[in-house]
Amino acid sequence: MKGHAHIDYQDHFASDLVKMQEQLFYYALQLTEDREDAMDLVQETSYKALKNKKRLQNDDHIRAWLYTILKNTYINYLRSSQYRQLVYDTDELSEYAEKNVDRRNLLPDEILLKKELREMVSRLPGVYEKPILMLLSGYSYKEIAQQMDIPIGTVKSRIHLGKKQIRKVYSA
Repeated sequence: MKGHAHIDYQDHFASDLVKMQEQLFYYALQLTEDREDAMDLVQETSYKALKNKKRLQNDDHIRAWLYTILKNTYINYLRSSQYRQLVYDTDELSEYAEKNVDRRNLLPDEILLKKELREMVSRLPGVYEKPILMLLSGYSYKEIAQQMDIPIGTVKSRIHLGKKQIRKVYSA
């Protein structure tokens, strides 16, 4: 009898996880602003949830639990990024990132792409360049807004418009 209850719980958990995929995707899309990255983030979140489902104490909290896993996975991704540096001035950040990229772990194509990205970001108008560099270095939107003393909506807009200009160059 106990084994049967365990199977029902697993089926219920998997069912809830499947039902949440679309909501998780839209949340991931807000964070990443990229469909592919958002799908990867949802997939990683689902994997972690399935792997750690025994840690969920109460089924009623699955939604909040999944959102927390997704957000933490995204934050960990930002922190592990090559661009994660604790530098407060973005001009110093550009110089620091250029000097301190561990090229031994990068393929030649990756080195070239990172160099191209830095060049493209540096060509953007200053209103876009600074928030994008801060985002790449791991700052949250809220932290960028505080550092630049502008509303968070303005930060999101500038980052979005800056990314759009970069995408335009790549797609041309």
